[in-house]
Amino acid sequence: MAELFVGPVTAAHRFGAGHINETFLVETPAGEYVAQRLNTAVFPDPAAVTANIVAVHRHLQGAMMPEPVAAPGGDWLAWDGADPWRVWRRVPGAPLEGTAALPATLHDAGALLGRFHGRLADLDPAGLTETLPGFHDPSRRLDALRGVIAADPSGRVETVPDEIAMALDGEGLARTAADLMTRVPRRVAHFDAKLDNILFAGDTAVALVDFDTVMPGAWFWDVGDLLRSGASTAAEDDPDPERAVVVPERYRAIIDGYRQGLADAARPPELEAIEAAGAIVTYEQAVRFLTDWIAGDVYYRIGRPTQNLDRARAQFRLLASMPRP
Repeated sequence: MAELFVGPVTAAHRFGAGHINETFLVETPAGEYVAQRLNTAVFPDPAAVTANIVAVHRHLQGAMMPEPVAAPGGDWLAWDGADPWRVWRRVPGAPLEGTAALPATLHDAGALLGRFHGRLADLDPAGLTETLPGFHDPSRRLDALRGVIAADPSGRVETVPDEIAMALDGEGLARTAADLMTRVPRRVAHFDAKLDNILFAGDTAVALVDFDTVMPGAWFWDVGDLLRSGASTAAEDDPDPERAVVVPERYRAIIDGYRQGLADAARPPELEAIEAAGAIVTYEQAVRFLTDWIAGDVYYRIGRPTQNLDRARAQFRLLASMPRP
């Protein structure tokens, strides 16, 4: 890791709670940095991922996101054998304890996302690579679920008949998403804009982080991620799914803040999509967690044996209370 920096590293320790990459907070005499080893099983083209990040950072002129830092040799990635590493300058701020966030704070998170989209409205998506094709595609995720149900590699299908039924019954949301994608313009989006990926200074949202998924797509996926993660006081993996319900004041604060931050940057179909976004993304994520549980926990990192099952159940319960158009 020291090869990523000019000058000495005085301390380094694991940082954050991401599901995919390994992340470290690094202290140096020049300041604090965040160093990450990218998971190439999930991001097979780290050069394209990095090029997308740099393009967005330049377009935003450094606003609303961390600054990527080149390695001493001038490249954005440094390789340790087959492992790519990269560095960000640490943004002063921290994620919210989302379960305790006040509506006014969630309004500010929505406004930051709206400003982010508004500033990206004139960035040509053709200049970026779609690094994870079909990343947000509920129909594809449902097909993957059907495949793992048929294979049942870990003998877990019999543990989740109710959850499988809920996934299959929600297929209409996949069709709604497919219809919206034919009508909204292609944009540059973050694609993982959950509340954990927004940093705050006090109650003020100051930056988005975790830009590995930034690529061409549609903005409503980002709105849905923020609603899914911020509209409830329950944790994403709450072992008591009955706590995972939408709090109307939180939901409305995010929507209102987003619309305020976005101003007049969106087209009518994009404004229509906002009202369906929370339900669509909550459904998609519930299907993904359920798929990983049945598959044997092969994608998301877990800290306890039933964490993916808890995640799936909490998301299906949240979906049942999520507003729909």
